[in-house]
Amino acid sequence: MGTALAVTQLVKQYRSPMRAGTPSVRALDSVTFSVDEGETVGVVGPRGAGKSTLMLCAAGLVRPDAGYVSWFGSAVCGRAAPPGIAYVPARSAYYSFLTVREALEYYSTLHDLRTQDRARQVDSAVREVALVEHASRRVGCLAAPLLQRLGLAQALIGSPRAILLDETLSGEGLLDCRIIQSVLRRLRESGVTLLIGCETADEVEGVVDRVIKLANGRVVTPVETAGFANTPPSRAYRSRTLVS
Repeated sequence: MGTALAVTQLVKQYRSPMRAGTPSVRALDSVTFSVDEGETVGVVGPRGAGKSTLMLCAAGLVRPDAGYVSWFGSAVCGRAAPPGIAYVPARSAYYSFLTVREALEYYSTLHDLRTQDRARQVDSAVREVALVEHASRRVGCLAAPLLQRLGLAQALIGSPRAILLDETLSGEGLLDCRIIQSVLRRLRESGVTLLIGCETADEVEGVVDRVIKLANGRVVTPVETAGFANTPPSRAYRSRTLVS
């Protein structure tokens, strides 16, 4: 098994554009870690810890000030999103007038897929996250948990090698949902690398192989095992009480 993600001495500072002389905020301070192919890792920490900045840098959407990121041996250059990497923020932006299916169909056009493959993947994603009965509803009418499921469905399109969920599934008990855990288990068994951002390790207990804790832009503890580390996926998920 090779290395999927390598983050080395990553530094990112934000400067206030409004006030001259305002001290910059170091969102990431020499962050270094790696993630193996097919591994599921929780990136946890309180608000302001640097989780979102880390995810954005890893996704190629924000340029770090120092250090580098590589995916599957290829360095992330500039702000170009690496191929095969899906990033989903806590609140994805969709056109509110589109239906769930239309939103996913629109997103699928961003991938180099044939029309037939796009339709098949949209259908599969809708079924997998249990949005079939909501597929014709307008996005603007969806409650938060359904929007979060839509974000996960979006990540499934294009058959990505790695998925970054930046608090996409936090709150609302979604990480305890049998449907969501089934999706994450299937991805893990398929060899997809997953990074799941949330505020506390309790949220991802039993879901991830290990956690990386951030505080004030730094990795504050050694990488810890959590959930089903070194345990076959099927046994790991059966060992936890699931709720639908």
